[in-house]
Amino acid sequence: MSKFILLNLFLFFSLNISGQIVIVTGSITDSQNQRKLDDVLIEVYNSHDNSLLVKTMSNQNGNFSIELSQSTNYIIKYSRQAYFEQESVFYCDDDQIQLNVGMQRMPGYEFEATVKELLSFKDTQLGKELTNLKVEIYNRTAGKSVIVVDNDPRNSFKANFERGNKYVILIRKKGYFAKRIEVNVDIHGCILCFEGLGTYSSPEIESELTESNTKGSIITDIAMKKIIKDEAIVLDNIYYDYNKSTIRKDAQPALNSLVRMLKRNPIIIELSAHTDSRGKDDYNLRLSEDRAKTAVAYIVSKGINTRRISAKGYGETMLLNDCGDGKPCDETAHQLNRRTEFKVTGFVEQSSFDNKTLEEIILEENKSGKRSREIIEILN
Repeated sequence: MSKFILLNLFLFFSLNISGQIVIVTGSITDSQNQRKLDDVLIEVYNSHDNSLLVKTMSNQNGNFSIELSQSTNYIIKYSRQAYFEQESVFYCDDDQIQLNVGMQRMPGYEFEATVKELLSFKDTQLGKELTNLKVEIYNRTAGKSVIVVDNDPRNSFKANFERGNKYVILIRKKGYFAKRIEVNVDIHGCILCFEGLGTYSSPEIESELTESNTKGSIITDIAMKKIIKDEAIVLDNIYYDYNKSTIRKDAQPALNSLVRMLKRNPIIIELSAHTDSRGKDDYNLRLSEDRAKTAVAYIVSKGINTRRISAKGYGETMLLNDCGDGKPCDETAHQLNRRTEFKVTGFVEQSSFDNKTLEEIILEENKSGKRSREIIEILN
């Protein structure tokens, strides 16, 4: 039985003993546009000793109903994400009381996201909704965590993004690649910018709830990909100069993203390099091995333990199309085969990176000139 139900049962029996019961009903709306507000936390306190008597939530229509004792003073507090907390004192002097409450929205945007499974990195199709998530939101501007929810049984979450602030969202679920999103709200000409949300989803700003881009409601889906062992995942924008294995500057952002992924996910990977079919087979094999080793060395230099990543060159042995030796293909078709991939080959039992909070991760990132190295235990 939930705490809410137990508390209300206690109140019901105590009121029957002490005096006549009063049914108090209420309706909660946005004070500006009259939208009905669900998920408002309503707390009723005894005004004499400030003891908590009732705790409930408004329903999807913004309504609530509670039972109180007549001829008593009460304090009611209303709180909801993205709204200023409200408090009122009232006296029960009737058999039935109706409360109409208008709540004022905080400046900024109310962000509501539903987390769903991304079926494949190759397309934008989303699958089932995901629950039991660890959701953390950190305000970079204020330097503090604003939301930390672990093992949330719901499939969605809400947050308030205030103007002139930068936020980081980190979502983790066992067996899925962690999701990190950077959010800028009215920063350097960016009214609302998301980095890391993904091309499979874009936020929908409800225009009827928005006034001059200062207040509004943003609804979006966030996709998380299940970790599948031995599934090949292509790293985009990893380019090498012809006949060379050195890492070019334009390849570093993609490799840095892989570093961040390894720091957020307890996985062991194989990084592989592939060539097209042109040139001798043994030469292509050696070149691909050198390229894979160079990429791995770069990742290890960023603090990743060598036991979590291995290099493998496949040359032209794993072509993605029919552009084998002697087959006429254009440059675009050959480019498809010249790729860098990674696949998950195992899992880490414990890493010094994996159990850090988002706040710890960001504080570590802010320490310029310092590069952390992880300590790990490999899962047998």
